[in-house]
Amino acid sequence: MSAPSIPLTRRIRLALVLPLVLIASVATTGAASMSDRDRTLPVDRLTVGSELVATTGLRLTAIATPDDRSGRMFVVDKGGRVLVFHPHTGTLDPQPLLDLTSRVSTAGNERGLLGVAPSPNFAKTKTLFVSYTALGTGVENGALTVSRFMLDSAGQATIDPATEQRVLRQQHNLNGNHNGGDLMFGPDGYLYWSTGDGGSADDPLFGAQNLSTLLGKIVRIDAMRECDGRLYCIPKDNPFARSAIGRPEIWAYGLRNPWRFSIDEKSESIWIGDVGQNRWEEINHVSVDDDDQPRDGWNFGWSCREGNDIHRVPASAGEAPDPFIDIRCNSRADFEDPVYAYGLADNDRCAIMGGVVYRGEEYEDIADGTYVAADYCTGQAFAVQERRGRHQVSDAVGSLPPRVTSFGLDAEGETWFVTDNVAGGLGEIYKLTFAEATAP
Repeated sequence: MSAPSIPLTRRIRLALVLPLVLIASVATTGAASMSDRDRTLPVDRLTVGSELVATTGLRLTAIATPDDRSGRMFVVDKGGRVLVFHPHTGTLDPQPLLDLTSRVSTAGNERGLLGVAPSPNFAKTKTLFVSYTALGTGVENGALTVSRFMLDSAGQATIDPATEQRVLRQQHNLNGNHNGGDLMFGPDGYLYWSTGDGGSADDPLFGAQNLSTLLGKIVRIDAMRECDGRLYCIPKDNPFARSAIGRPEIWAYGLRNPWRFSIDEKSESIWIGDVGQNRWEEINHVSVDDDDQPRDGWNFGWSCREGNDIHRVPASAGEAPDPFIDIRCNSRADFEDPVYAYGLADNDRCAIMGGVVYRGEEYEDIADGTYVAADYCTGQAFAVQERRGRHQVSDAVGSLPPRVTSFGLDAEGETWFVTDNVAGGLGEIYKLTFAEATAP
């Protein structure tokens, strides 16, 4: 879809929303294709469920697994703590692995400790990365922060906060919302970090399309090396690594609030759940293979677009002139379409919680390669599969508990998710289950 006088270089292929049951197939652009699986059931024949394993009463925000064969997982308490969870017993260690409560701002609903990422080959590299909104004054207030902690041993029971090394920061003091905050290592060994557009509504800072700031981006850095006085290096194949038009850390942009993303190593692709404003929620899926990346990086369109529509300010403008649309919409930009977008009109849904691709053994025969995400308010689950370069989507795979905030994989590739403790959530840890849908 193109707005009058705003010629987008890509045609919107399909609006993927139906009020009740949606089974859709849309063409993929840039995402690595996966071969068909003879045994995996199509999404319209799958249902998902949940198995409650632990109740914490906390505002859980993230979950990650170190590759050290310990069998444990790390779960994040938004208040500022990283906790050790043992999935086989359903227990949390009584003492936090890391306590940053004195350094983390939790003002408002969206600030806090937001992400955790153990380094690859954790038993040897022994480095833990976290992302949070900083407690401070002035420009330090709410600063989006990535920090590292170098452990003495992988099995270290507690980490001294005084050993924190701040790797990267982005000013975010004007508004408390839209912080992004997810953190994950990719198959290339680089650290990926999501950031929000700077908050408020309608991207008043024009951060998402501004290449001079890290707001509204997916950042990619080589966090296991140090270069030029920094605690990280710039991957030479980052889109702006050798360019003066953008920050060299930027890998993708045009995002509003990419609260949760995940990288599927088998398909070498990234799935991004980008929380919308008040009309559309979207899931983006593109390749992380350097050979597939556009010269100027992936651009997902915000704040020119929300979902598959032109985003006008104010929303009531309709087709009336938008005085800032020329700033927000570059007529030469090449926007990447979402693989799925759902509307918020006439339903109780509110925000997409980006999920993960199932890669476990327990449900391998029916669900291998299936991406599952959920809506924060309703718990409505969404399943997406890529087959022969096209995405098949279903919003009829079932409902999960309300206030899902994050998904993660354990060491065996089984899927877990956590919930918030507000408005019906209880701060719980669940294991995701799959089953073949019964005939109506």
